[in-house]
Amino acid sequence: MRVINFLSILTLGISLVSASPLHPRQAKQPQLMGKWDIVGDSKIATMHIFRANNKEIYMIDKLEVNKIKQANGNPAISGVYNIETNEVRALNLVTDTFCSAGSFFANGTLIHAGGAEAGLGYNAGFQSVRFITPSDPNPDWSEIPDGLSAARWYPAMASLPSGNVLILGGSAKGTGKNNAAINNPTYEIWTVGGAPRPQPVDFPFLVETMPYNLYPFLHVLPNFENKQLAFVFANTKGIVYDLDTATVVSKVPDLTGGIRSYPLTGNSLLLPLRPSQNYKPVVMICGGNTAMEIKNPALASCGRIDPTETNPQWEMDNFGGTGRVMPDSVILPTGKVLYLNGAQVGFAGYHQGPKTNPLYVSDNPAFTPFIYDPETKGWTTNLAPSTIARLYHSVATLTSDGRVFVSGSNPQGAVELNSKYPTEYRVEMFTPPYLQTGLVRPVITSVAGTTKQLEDTRFPATYKQALEVKVTKGQEKSFLTAAVIHSGFITHSQSFSQRYAMCKVISAEYDPNNPNDVTLNIEMPPNPTIIPPGPSYLYILDNGVPATFSAQILLSSA
Repeated sequence: MRVINFLSILTLGISLVSASPLHPRQAKQPQLMGKWDIVGDSKIATMHIFRANNKEIYMIDKLEVNKIKQANGNPAISGVYNIETNEVRALNLVTDTFCSAGSFFANGTLIHAGGAEAGLGYNAGFQSVRFITPSDPNPDWSEIPDGLSAARWYPAMASLPSGNVLILGGSAKGTGKNNAAINNPTYEIWTVGGAPRPQPVDFPFLVETMPYNLYPFLHVLPNFENKQLAFVFANTKGIVYDLDTATVVSKVPDLTGGIRSYPLTGNSLLLPLRPSQNYKPVVMICGGNTAMEIKNPALASCGRIDPTETNPQWEMDNFGGTGRVMPDSVILPTGKVLYLNGAQVGFAGYHQGPKTNPLYVSDNPAFTPFIYDPETKGWTTNLAPSTIARLYHSVATLTSDGRVFVSGSNPQGAVELNSKYPTEYRVEMFTPPYLQTGLVRPVITSVAGTTKQLEDTRFPATYKQALEVKVTKGQEKSFLTAAVIHSGFITHSQSFSQRYAMCKVISAEYDPNNPNDVTLNIEMPPNPTIIPPGPSYLYILDNGVPATFSAQILLSSA
């Protein structure tokens, strides 16, 4: 008599209680995390954005007939989106802002530079410099139409430790790949209240990296020697550059796999800086493509590097397993990174052919965001997908309550509303998984002794200062942490000057009458190379769950 081993039956997947035909077992699907909500209408296509405070996102577009008008009757190309009310008010401009850039001065004024051709009642903006101070009573743009030393389309910008702003590169007019006839391989540094047209400085690196050198990646590097060092990357190459001596300090090996710069646009960010690691600067560059071809699959690779090491080497990663061109990245309060938006094939640019029969140069939208953990180097990919394609000219940034503002997508030269990938005015908020844990969120109740209008006040702070913050915690076993985040200026898969600095919590004193009330002394970052002077945001977290709002701070050296 034949004996059948019971374990063998189970291994074969045979049921002992059913005579029904066998079917392949379905793997249990992981539950999707995160949540998307369509919350409003931007009225203005959001090619560029920056977070001005806890309640407002400033938006900048190019010349096109948006849904609202500015005061003189021209179609509005800039406006303010109120996160609380989802209402929009127009701002007033004179010059074209197409494919420009921006960064903050130390005093909280944003400088915005570059642009393109005249039209729709606007003057050309190639050499225009614009200023706005969101903390003013009635903020609006002021402009110097010929302020730049030369035309700059697709420049990079950065807030410097000195409180000044660097403007780097660009071209003399719009293009796909750059070429020698229009290349602008120089930079200039602007000071608050400084005269127009600062003396340009030659920057040969932007000749060496032709033709893929527009919107070069740019990160100011932390150090304890009071140096203004920048990591600059374009095409496949990167250098460390000393802005004080105008010299190249070092070069890093080429990043293999493909091109990472426009129009084969990838993404670059400086990963979170931690005092426990002595603020070690690690740059991570993800996505891009190998060729400027419509059907070419985007790169599913990333490279990590500390460019300040003696012998720096790229550490490669698979970008969570999905290729993206034109991805956006947002550093979350937890110190993890949200990657979202972009396409899985093609390159950055407008569709070809008429709007009645367009041929899109990028396609297969990447609807599903991923979260990257820089500490474990792991990816969370089982996140809820968006339903909106976010391709060329999409943007995203962190908000005060820990959600992510997502808008834009406009892969055409003028507004199109009924095409496959229309000019996108719908605004989404993505709720990350840390807001779905069910854990009670901490509440900031006092900053530097002030208890009133905490969400609307920007508090002055100095480097290494012990800032007193009172918090009402809601969790019995709390683990309170803090970080300062500078959101940067967001456009074209770039977040100029985006920074995250973990803070030391020096002390935590519990109220004997109410143990849920805690007084924290939080040490600000040690110097302006860690995070630039100017507006930033202090996030308090309890077991990885951010407080209901962030505290606005204005960092300075004295």
